[in-house]
Amino acid sequence: MAKITQHLHAEIDVSQPVPELCTVIASVLQSWTGREREILIELSKAIDGHLKVLDKEAEKRGKPIR
Repeated sequence: MAKITQHLHAEIDVSQPVPELCTVIASVLQSWTGREREILIELSKAIDGHLKVLDKEAEKRGKPIR
């Protein structure tokens, strides 16, 4: 049976992570018209969660946070 999927393949210049990731996010959002806000909110939650993990790791090492 045929399997139809949408895929985005991206080559990212990791020396410029922020603009590269923003470009990928913008591209993905184009495929989800009307749900951009929902997606960005969930992405924000995921980023906040990761920042909390990084902050806890820094505290364990006794280093100042940010």
